[in-house]
Amino acid sequence: MKRAELLQHTTCSACNRKLGQTALPLFWRVKVERFGLDAKAIRRSDALGDVIGSHAIAAVMGPDEDLAVPLLDPVTLTLCDGCAMDRQCIADLAMKS
Repeated sequence: MKRAELLQHTTCSACNRKLGQTALPLFWRVKVERFGLDAKAIRRSDALGDVIGSHAIAAVMGPDEDLAVPLLDPVTLTLCDGCAMDRQCIADLAMKS
């Protein structure tokens, strides 16, 4: 990781300490994405499988549409090694970022 990229990860998203102040010079970069299932797309996919008689063949022959859609933009979290080893509420950390 080059200097410019490292400067984007200077503070832990959980404890707000600088990474150089933590016990170990290690950190985690975590990308968090939230998705929701698209019930209509799932029903269409299942219906095509039922009509054809094989869900495996329907997956190849049918449209390859998304069955889950993103609800939020991806969030990148930086966690010091100590916080990464503790239990964290990832959803809470992602909403704060």
